[in-house]
Order: sequence, then C-alpha cells, then structure tokens
Amino acid sequence: MALANLSSWNPKVRALYEHWLSIHPGGGKLPGRRDFDPMAVPQLLPHIMLLEVEGRPPRFRYRVIGTRMVDALGKDLTGQWLDEAHSQAGRKAEFPGYELVVGKREPQWRRGPPHFASYIDKCTGMERVFLPLASNGVDVDMILIIAVFFDRDGHEL
Repeated sequence: MALANLSSWNPKVRALYEHWLSIHPGGGKLPGRRDFDPMAVPQLLPHIMLLEVEGRPPRFRYRVIGTRMVDALGKDLTGQWLDEAHSQAGRKAEFPGYELVVGKREPQWRRGPPHFASYIDKCTGMERVFLPLASNGVDVDMILIIAVFFDRDGHEL
C-alpha cells in the first residue's frame, strides 16, 4: 500500500496507524475488531470512530464515535447508517473512501478539506486514516477511523 510519508502525518493519526500495523497478523490477513484494544491507545479515543460494514455493495453504520468526532459531526450518530445520516434534500450520500477500504482491504489516508463537519466554518482542514478490520481476516466488516481537524492557522480544533 502506498501511503504518504509517515513523518509528515499528524502524530495522532500516525499513532493509530502504527498501532494497527502492530496488531496486523500479516500473511495477507487483516486484524479483526477483537485484535484492537482501545485501552492500548486511550489518548486517541476521542478522535476515533468504528464503522460497521454490512452487505455487498457495502453499507456503513456508526458503531462507536469518540467525543471529538461527535463535536465534528455536530451530534452523536451512534447506531445510524451513514447514508441516512448524511443524505441531503433527497440526495443519497456516497462514501467512496470507505468503499475503497472494503474493496482494496488497505488503509486510506487523506489530508484536505473535511467532507462533513459541524464546525466547517472554523475548520479548513482535516487529516484522517481509514483502517480495515476483518473478523475472519479477509472480509472487511469494520473500519477503524481517526480524524483530526484544523483551523485556518493549522491549529488542531
């Protein structure tokens, strides 16, 4: 997988990615949710989300949302389907980054403008990584996410 130079990553985003690598079993297998111990990264929990992946084509549901992520989303969406939580005026929301993680079974990193954040008026940037989890080691059934948001001066919100 070709990800950007880790030394340029936000320390929180890099820390979760490195933790994911440490629980990765290798041999073409992915770690599962059972392999991820939140208490191994307690300082990151406010910035973390877990998405459940169901069906093919995949549909995504918020399972766990950290407090900073709730702030960013504007409300606690735990248990809600993403396509329902983020559709607007009858237009179905799409999630190509999540679908890519499921299809390629690889992490996806991005730095840029946020797609949906409640404090988007203050927020000019974000950095995140999507990390695939598979209970059977093969089929992605959860996505572990960390996201950090920044103001126009580059300070973390």
